Amino acid sequence: MKQVQITVPYEKTEAVLDYIIDSLGINNVTKLNADNAHLLQFRAPDDQVNEAIEKLKSRGVGVEYGYIDILDLKASLPREAEEVSDTKIQRDATLAVEEIYANVKKQSSLSFDFIAFSILAAAMAGFGLIQNNTTVIVASMLLSPLMGPMLGVALGYVVRDRALFMKGTRNELISLGLSFAVGIVMALALPLLYPGPPGDFVLGVQDNFTNIPIIITEITRRGGFSPIDVGVAIFSGAAVAVSVTKGDMSSLVGVAISAALMPPAVNAALMMMLGALYVNITLVQIGIGSLLLLGMNIILIDLAAIVMFRIKKLTPLADRSATWTAVTQFTKTRSESLYHTPRPERAEATFTPAPTTDGEAIAEEAEPETEEPKQKKKKRTDNKES
Repeated sequence: MKQVQITVPYEKTEAVLDYIIDSLGINNVTKLNADNAHLLQFRAPDDQVNEAIEKLKSRGVGVEYGYIDILDLKASLPREAEEVSDTKIQRDATLAVEEIYANVKKQSSLSFDFIAFSILAAAMAGFGLIQNNTTVIVASMLLSPLMGPMLGVALGYVVRDRALFMKGTRNELISLGLSFAVGIVMALALPLLYPGPPGDFVLGVQDNFTNIPIIITEITRRGGFSPIDVGVAIFSGAAVAVSVTKGDMSSLVGVAISAALMPPAVNAALMMMLGALYVNITLVQIGIGSLLLLGMNIILIDLAAIVMFRIKKLTPLADRSATWTAVTQFTKTRSESLYHTPRPERAEATFTPAPTTDGEAIAEEAEPETEEPKQKKKKRTDNKES
């Protein structure tokens, strides 16, 4: 259940209120009077909020004038009557596009935590690859923050927000760049990380990759991609799009995307750097295969998310947004209207001077001393002395 609060100027109140009641079929509307506008509030089920908001926007509410605020209700009494049966499967997004936009924009923002998680996740992925430890690699997937920028790219394209699209692309490249850097550092520090001679590790990876059949390890399995990897990328992108439009950012969806991006990125840098250091073509081939796997995942995840956003009927954001100035510029009506009465006129201020030394009190209206002619003031003083 959501509570929708609409702030509209006085001149627009009756038209918006009639539209909500007559066209949207919402009867539980409360109207409140503020200093410079009216507040209209009503409750609506989650699956009906998006449609109501889009229709209000088509009338200019929240775009050319006024504000629309959407509030989450943990509980509401009395409870709405439950429908006996659903005659139509609702495929529209549960959240309004503005809510989805705000959530995705927050997750795709660049911050210290984003950079820290990128470095820590890449380091754990590198340790897991060198040790062939699946548990450590899964832990790196949980830490990876790549889900936010990926969503920013897909949603920015769908809602035609170039700023969000560029922001997601930039932060995704920053995270991947940090992953490549960590992989290069771990390749240089391999003599300290690997318990045996580094040459044995290089020869072991080469033997595993050249043997027929290939010995599957955490490194060799990311030396390329198969139709199964293509399917994982497509379904991961579609799943995360459904999740964000529902408002349920499940950690499992984040793991699905991270599994397709973070380990291949570290593996590509690690193998290519080791191949260059030890002049091993096989390791370079594994690194190139990991890089191709990474690129395939990025493209297919974004495309699948874009298609799912289209299926969920997400519309572009409005080009213009109302501001508080747009509300306050409307002058208050002096005619009698609902919940608004003109303020009474204030009386002019007067004062009574203090009594003189002779006990006489002179009461007169306040006038600025500068406006009285000096000659008149002098004459009044001479008459008083006489």
